[in-house]
Amino acid sequence: MLVKFCQQRAPTVLLPRDADLFQNWLLDLLAARVPPPLTERDYDWRAIAHACDVDHADLQRAGPVLAPGLDALRRELARRGHVTVKRAAARRQSSGSERDALHRDADRLDAVPRRRGPRAKPIVEFPESDGRPWTDPPSFADALDLHMRRYGDTAKHLARVLEASAFQVDATALNLWRRGVKVPRASRSLAALELIERRYLLPLGYFRSKLPNGDRCTSAGTIAGISRAERRRLAWHLPHDFDRRPLREREEILEWVQRVVITGTTDYRRFQAAAMKQRYSIRFPGLLDQSSRPRGLYRFCREEDGSLPDPDLASAALDAPPQLAEEMADLVRFKTATLTAYGYQRNGVWGEETASQKIEHIGLMFGALAASPSGAVHGFGVPLENLSFGLLLFPIVWDWYIQWRERRRGFYTAWEVDMLRIAAALTRAETGWLRQNPQLAERIRPIPNLITERDIAAARADWDAACEQMHRHGLARAREVQRVARIHRDPFEPIMVVLEADSPVAEYRKITEEILRLMPDEKRYPRAAAEAVRAFLMLRLGLHLGLRQKNLRQLLVCPRGRLPTSERRLAEMKRGELRWSERDQGWEVLIPAVAFKNANSSFFGSKPFRLILPDLGSLYHYLEAYIDRHRRVLLKHAADPGTLFVKTVKLTSKDAAYCQNTFYEAWRLAIQRYGIHNPYTGRGAIKGLLPHGPHNVRDVLATHILKKTGSYEQASYAIQDTPEMVAKHYGRFLPQDKAALAAQILNKVWEAA
Repeated sequence: MLVKFCQQRAPTVLLPRDADLFQNWLLDLLAARVPPPLTERDYDWRAIAHACDVDHADLQRAGPVLAPGLDALRRELARRGHVTVKRAAARRQSSGSERDALHRDADRLDAVPRRRGPRAKPIVEFPESDGRPWTDPPSFADALDLHMRRYGDTAKHLARVLEASAFQVDATALNLWRRGVKVPRASRSLAALELIERRYLLPLGYFRSKLPNGDRCTSAGTIAGISRAERRRLAWHLPHDFDRRPLREREEILEWVQRVVITGTTDYRRFQAAAMKQRYSIRFPGLLDQSSRPRGLYRFCREEDGSLPDPDLASAALDAPPQLAEEMADLVRFKTATLTAYGYQRNGVWGEETASQKIEHIGLMFGALAASPSGAVHGFGVPLENLSFGLLLFPIVWDWYIQWRERRRGFYTAWEVDMLRIAAALTRAETGWLRQNPQLAERIRPIPNLITERDIAAARADWDAACEQMHRHGLARAREVQRVARIHRDPFEPIMVVLEADSPVAEYRKITEEILRLMPDEKRYPRAAAEAVRAFLMLRLGLHLGLRQKNLRQLLVCPRGRLPTSERRLAEMKRGELRWSERDQGWEVLIPAVAFKNANSSFFGSKPFRLILPDLGSLYHYLEAYIDRHRRVLLKHAADPGTLFVKTVKLTSKDAAYCQNTFYEAWRLAIQRYGIHNPYTGRGAIKGLLPHGPHNVRDVLATHILKKTGSYEQASYAIQDTPEMVAKHYGRFLPQDKAALAAQILNKVWEAA
């Protein structure tokens, strides 16, 4: 009867293996004439789970279905002349005398000779296997189950073995691993796996290599002096045995990770880290979504032309006063409007990115003027209410600012040249915004040791003459500063190890292969798998297309089978689209020329950029999987922005679309995790690589073609630019490679002879 019950009812609430264990336990109780254990209110499911070697939580949930079988066992023992303890409901209704009788019956039951249970197996360091041939299973759970059966280990016995070796992993956890419900992740669990590998004479790392999410970070213990949030970021780059290593070695690993992986080791990175600690910039909320940008997100961002913005952009400390904000809004309208307002003239139009950049740069200048002279910034101390665009009319203000920046950095840079050219443009005859707004003179207030009442009166008396003076001064100062300006950073330094390789593209491609090697199991970790595929596609499309960050970030996607967006509509949106081409039977990228920064370049000739992606290296497989499945996992229930690449939507997310800063961070995170070789974890594809952003992939493509062909023209084709611009930016092409290319041509003469 008990066997029939276990075969029909137990499998409905337990796994087949657990149902068999429960059945064997029931039959053992019947043979030993021992009643099932009870608590005050119910059967003692914890004791039963321990005796059966079944997970307690699973058995507790199955209790209502299994209880009738236990009741039947008690009745059978009573029929055979042995008294069992009544269940809780009956016990609460029984009288005191009945309870006393039950205790007497229990004492008599204890006096009955019982068959002794099997003794616990002795703990042996290296047990004997069953000697049968075996096939290595691919999954962790199957592999653990196989070797436990080969060596005759139950979860309970293996837990005793681990406990004897100071590894606290209970039998329940081992059962969950064995059934595939959970996998080890904490550092102590991974250490226990190493002991199991030694016990079963398996190679070191055998079980760890089969974990379904090989690139998942290891849970690290407490690290002195490091916050929990920073510890989560560092944990990815720490070895799984970090907590068990000597203190000196742990300190060495942390120093290397923070210096190389997190911040990078260049001088400019160190300058950035120091500069960001001083907050002084003026913000202009409401202009081009400036108010919605998270502060401090500019740590390592690149501009579209590949130059890093000033780290002070992360230092927005104050909102602009209403008067100054109104003037800035008027300037932005003037430079971004489709048509110039009546009565005004202008030379050139700002796009969204350019306008955003100028707002931030001017905000830095006003912030420096307003900062306290006695503080860390050493500003000029102008009261906020006295800040006005009219101040930009005076050469002495600009001289103070560029000299202040020179003192801050230690030398002049191209930044100061660009700012002086802005001053010249604002005061240019006929088209300068300042020159066409003489009413700004009424808002100028005297500033001690900078602008006097006499200076203000002169400007109000002859606004055009004052603007002309500033225009000439700005151009002259820009030429002087440009002559002595220094490059603050080497833009190729983070990827120099790639550029020095014989095949830079093949070297950079190793990062995408590392992503595939560490790809997590999609069924168990759908979000982690989606993020890995997104990182893979970011780098692969960057290598195939050579686009600037903006064009790659704003690339729309049209799933196969849907009507693609018309080229005219794409031109209106100034965006490209990835769509399926029935004619070419491949994935096509179409981007109108107006979407590019250098839209008027001879490269385009007013024609759109069009490229069929090659079906190489599993690109189509992962691209279609991302469009069909992974992208939805990342979006969750958020509104679809229509772009190919979307952020991982979380509880705090407001928008799934990437901005310039978040896209840079996503790329940089992929490089940190998969690109930089970590000698302590063995992960990472390239030794000597440093964190960088998406613009560097253009350097890789251009340098690769220059190394292979020596042609600036062919290199320009890869990055949608002109040979002149390629020669200007990549003129440092290694001389020995040029000589090698020439030698290859000349050597053919001798080979023919």
